[in-house]
Amino acid sequence: MTYRRIASPTVLALAVCLGASALTISPAAAADPENRAVNTPGGKGELPSVGGEQRPGPTARAPVSSASANARISRVLPKRVTYKSVGKKLAVNVVDIDTGSRLWSRQPNKPFLPASNMKIVTAITALRAMGPDKRFTTRVVSLGKGKVAIVGGGDATLSKTGLEKLARDTAAAIKARPDLLPDVTTPAPYRPATCIRKGKRVNSTKKKPCPLVRPGPSRTVKVFVDDSYYPSPTRPSGWRSGYEPYVVRPVRSLGIDGSYTNDSSAGAAAYFATALRSHGLNGTNKGRRSAGTAEELSSYQGATLSEQVKYMLQVSENNVAEMLFRNTAIARGYQATWANSTKAAQEILTELGVPLTNTSLASGSGVSRNDRLTANSLTTMLQRVANSADYPELSSIYYGGGMPLAGRSGTLNYTAGRFNTSPTRCAAGKLRAKTGTLFDTVGLSGLAVGADGRLKAFSVLVNSRPQRFTPLATRRNVDRMAATVTGCY
Repeated sequence: MTYRRIASPTVLALAVCLGASALTISPAAAADPENRAVNTPGGKGELPSVGGEQRPGPTARAPVSSASANARISRVLPKRVTYKSVGKKLAVNVVDIDTGSRLWSRQPNKPFLPASNMKIVTAITALRAMGPDKRFTTRVVSLGKGKVAIVGGGDATLSKTGLEKLARDTAAAIKARPDLLPDVTTPAPYRPATCIRKGKRVNSTKKKPCPLVRPGPSRTVKVFVDDSYYPSPTRPSGWRSGYEPYVVRPVRSLGIDGSYTNDSSAGAAAYFATALRSHGLNGTNKGRRSAGTAEELSSYQGATLSEQVKYMLQVSENNVAEMLFRNTAIARGYQATWANSTKAAQEILTELGVPLTNTSLASGSGVSRNDRLTANSLTTMLQRVANSADYPELSSIYYGGGMPLAGRSGTLNYTAGRFNTSPTRCAAGKLRAKTGTLFDTVGLSGLAVGADGRLKAFSVLVNSRPQRFTPLATRRNVDRMAATVTGCY
């Protein structure tokens, strides 16, 4: 497949300021690279480029013994958890994948805000419930003469290109069926608010009105939306209103990938209605209506689940995460309520042997202030990810290049200030991890190749970050802890 990346027309510099009682987002503030609006291209499988670099992996010949490498990790890590920018509310856990032994830890079973480390939960549970090849379908159905409904199916990768294809196929289906064609109408003349005079656009006034526009005969299709695939409410518990829509939009089963709007379903319907004009039919958005078992006119499938997971993990895309969280409930046979999404995720993690004591799963993205994970639960999940023989459906998270590569891709790219300074630079290309940042929270959890050539699972969670230091300063010191796991002593 072809990957492309298109910059957002409204890329915001977002600082997520989470105090005890209020949240503020300043477009002018220095940005955290996560939780940012990303405009993505349309088309099946057309997601942003997330790098095709080789995964880190065990070397054929280990330069040092595992006993020596693990002992040095245990000896050096305690020195690196004392950084002032990290603060005292810190959880760390490092596990040797081959033996399952814990190399060093600090408060591994304490509940912590995970921020976007929660996306590891979403990736694992979605892939486990639905499989890496799953695709989600958006349909257009007939509601009778001159009426159609777009039925949302939970596709986070529905694009403008996809909606244009739906419009083309829908128009062809309607034109082939006289009983579905809307009546020909001639709209009344109207006077536009602006017009061109002497090469300049001017406003219409009483003294100098713009000329009347006399539309010709046309056929207008009434476009409705059925987004009942996800029941209300559109927000999980623990969201702050200031997040919307540019950090994460209200979660509906229909929306254009890369668009940030409070009503994603209405936005998709409006674009579809406009796209009909290219195929000889006018369209007008008429709101929501249940489609029931109406006749299908066209359908569109987006990217595979493994592709969506990679996209989500690499750029920390919140909207994809929340939709996958709700889709997991459906895959387990539940209605996609937030409570059922939590239930489904907990069931899957329990089946995987992940300890859930002191954990709370409220959202798929980690944006909820009610989310809690432990460093131990995260490293246990990553142990399952590393075990591709027993859990092949999870392989895209690490072996398929899902999590960002240190200093190379996604939110761990050196341009984001990650793994580009001493002593972390030597860990570049040696670990994959999921980042997580809120105003008071920094997280980094992943898999690293140690000096012995073996994989280690690690999790570092910082809460109540000292505000006299910048988020970047804290993240760089968290990176130092992760770099220690690779042998950057």
